[in-house]
Amino acid sequence: MVTMKRKSRSDKFPLTLHPTGQYCKKIKGKIYYFGSNKTEALQKYLNKATILHGGCNEIKILSGDNMTLKQICDIYLNYQYSKLQANDLTVNHYNEQVKSLNRFMTFLGRNIEVKDITTIDLQNYKRRIQQSHLSVSRLNLHISIMKALFHWARKNDVLVNIPNIDAISRGKVTHQERFTFSSEQINKLLSAADMKMRAMIWLGLNCGFGCTDCAYLKWTDLDLINGRVKLARRKTGISRDLPLWPETIEAIVKIPRTGKLVFYTSRGNPYIQIHVRNDADGNSKYIVLNTITTRFLRLLAKCGLEVPKGTGFYTLRRVAATLAARSGDPFAVQRLLGHANLQMATRYVQDVSVQTDRAINNSRRYICQG
Repeated sequence: MVTMKRKSRSDKFPLTLHPTGQYCKKIKGKIYYFGSNKTEALQKYLNKATILHGGCNEIKILSGDNMTLKQICDIYLNYQYSKLQANDLTVNHYNEQVKSLNRFMTFLGRNIEVKDITTIDLQNYKRRIQQSHLSVSRLNLHISIMKALFHWARKNDVLVNIPNIDAISRGKVTHQERFTFSSEQINKLLSAADMKMRAMIWLGLNCGFGCTDCAYLKWTDLDLINGRVKLARRKTGISRDLPLWPETIEAIVKIPRTGKLVFYTSRGNPYIQIHVRNDADGNSKYIVLNTITTRFLRLLAKCGLEVPKGTGFYTLRRVAATLAARSGDPFAVQRLLGHANLQMATRYVQDVSVQTDRAINNSRRYICQG
């Protein structure tokens, strides 16, 4: 009789297959995701296991007084990657962080010790970005990512002392008048749009939805009987409970239900797809395919609208914000857009759902009766 040797705890595969299809592991009360490929997931887990299990003590041993810029960036990006896997971070922002920090390391030197980074080094980095003829908003993005790196390192006891990042100021943004669609242009777009794009346009105008909101909207997020939609903004996590106009509901109910999402392409794919590409060094880069943007630009061309460069589906969100702002209630606008600003102030304000509804319904009058 052959007896099977029972696997010891150390022999077992360390990861668990999550219902989402990704391999994960719960460490200190938090779930970390490592992808759907079993072999690659195991390797990613092993690469990060020391940091994830070790906590602050092992990180301090790694850092010491000789921690390099590359080491701190690797630890930080590993943390950001875990947020990405947990859907706490957008793919676009993760890619921005990787690109920006690589630029930062290239300028200062990957092997420079963090304790040797001077204020002059940081000032020179800012000046180099300015010389690249980037916009002020792009300059500020690079500076914000650099500051976030060091703030995170100090807050999480990875570093005790960090460079003097407070001496590096962001560029002053001059707020200029931005383009918004007129009611005539909106009606042209609605008339020429197909069934799905028409519903998306109404959601953009009604609820300030962007491409991501529309692409990930589920039927369970909608209460068409009572005319409401409940959908947290993916970027900020701020919850939104908004009224739906009759025109928005009318457009949505025409869409056939073919899955849990409201919108699928003609090939049955989500309107936003994420692809992973690995470079020669095994580093992963996330590529976002946004079909909504592509189709909306084609619609603009079809309608023959003369609009400024950069006009796209997101401009509908600007229209929604501009019209809602006429209510004079900034808290209602903040709730409509799902922004994190004014969050502290809203703690001292009672429920503003009535004001939000009024602001959204006032916007409808401009579009439908303008």
